[in-house]
Amino acid sequence: MSNDMLSPLIGPSLRIENRSQLDDFLAHRDAEDIVQAASFEEVFFAIKHIGLADSLDLLPFVTARQVRGFIDLDCWRKDTFVRKPFMEWIAAFIQAGPEETVRALEGIDEYVIALFLKDLIRVYEVDRDEPVPGAELIFTPDNRFAVEPVESGEPTTIGMLILDALFKYDAQLGSLILTHVRYTTRMELEETAYENRTRRMEVHGFVDYYEALSIYARAEGPAAPPPAGRDSAAEDAPDEESPGALPAVFADSLSRAPFLLKAFEHITDPAESERFAQELTALGNRILSANLVNLGELEGVRPALEEMRDTLTIGLEHLTGSRPERGPEILRANYIQTIFKIGFDQIARLRDRADALVRVPGFQVAMLDSTDRDFLEALRRFKPLVIEEGQYRAFRSMDDVEKARTRLEGLDSMVRAFLSVFPAPQYTFSRTFNTAVVRFVLEGRLDPAPLDAGDVERFLEKGFPTQDLPLPAELQPFADRWLGALRAELEPLAGKKVDPRFLETVIVRL
Repeated sequence: MSNDMLSPLIGPSLRIENRSQLDDFLAHRDAEDIVQAASFEEVFFAIKHIGLADSLDLLPFVTARQVRGFIDLDCWRKDTFVRKPFMEWIAAFIQAGPEETVRALEGIDEYVIALFLKDLIRVYEVDRDEPVPGAELIFTPDNRFAVEPVESGEPTTIGMLILDALFKYDAQLGSLILTHVRYTTRMELEETAYENRTRRMEVHGFVDYYEALSIYARAEGPAAPPPAGRDSAAEDAPDEESPGALPAVFADSLSRAPFLLKAFEHITDPAESERFAQELTALGNRILSANLVNLGELEGVRPALEEMRDTLTIGLEHLTGSRPERGPEILRANYIQTIFKIGFDQIARLRDRADALVRVPGFQVAMLDSTDRDFLEALRRFKPLVIEEGQYRAFRSMDDVEKARTRLEGLDSMVRAFLSVFPAPQYTFSRTFNTAVVRFVLEGRLDPAPLDAGDVERFLEKGFPTQDLPLPAELQPFADRWLGALRAELEPLAGKKVDPRFLETVIVRL
């Protein structure tokens, strides 16, 4: 993997892919400074890449705010708190030591900790509540609260270790959390924790799913969105943590985009590099939100970042006229998110054109050959795709867009021309056309009336047409393909008795 051209954006990042590289990194005297200067996303993805169990030696370097980011990223599925990854993070910090545990807990939203404990314990305020007779109670050091475990197993064990650490090192926070558990319903805790999480994550581009989808909104009007100058701060947002460098998993994706690399290699100003890194990270986070990616699973993260890479490539190619030397100029004049939207706009125009084709009176998609049908349906998806050798893939460049546009325009022209010649086809275009060709040879007229076995046999006696058929030019490329299929099926039957039940390229009466 070559990241030399991205080095201004990456900076002294956590380029760690395995335990051996982590050991080498931790041996550097500035390792702690690099970790603490990084964004929580960068550290999070580094840990996920290595594995949490193998990253314990890195945890003492992380900040409380970074820990809060880890929990925000990994412990929610939409608006629902998921306790398993929360337990894994807490267990890791517990293994790292009591000081690391308390520091981590102090960084985590208090409502999240209370939400986790709500299902595990029943809290009594000693001076006000009457415990259930026979309840096994654990009292806080100041005897203000008593805790009764209501669930057994690993979750409760971790819950008790959380409370033990808090009341040893931060009793005030421990009392606050138990107050939340005692006097707040689970629903209220989850709603408050989620609202807090949403507010924090929006700063980093992780927005509500429906808001995130706006990244795919079509531009107004018939033209692509105009370049947006940087004199407006509409897309700038104060970052809660240090913006840091571009996370390694983001850089890995961009490193496979030659056109983007050529543009970014000329960005050497530190302020510009920081801004681009922050904007790329925010855009990637927004796309991850729109795709409902479970951020704890890198295999789900990478496809979304590849989408960002490919769409940015298309947007930048469009704005530069496919001239990479103009890349720095365009990057400086536009927000990264704007370039992405312009790129997606180029793809979405194909979808709109495909939808318009489907609405042509008298036309149905089922009338097309399977390859054209698949091509059209791939374009009509919310995020249009290319179909290549029977496989779907994303658009990667303006060349892909232009090839699809040319093919779609040809298909559109063919459909309209075909319907002008055969206004009400009841079968596929190919069978309708080939049937009309047989009639033309037999009767001198293009008529798709169904054939019988005798018609086909007489046609084979006369041979395939050698003269030009009276066709619109738009039909000719498709006519050649259809006639090729007709020839391949019927020529082997010359001189034989034809069974119409097995004919596929013409319309026959059975």
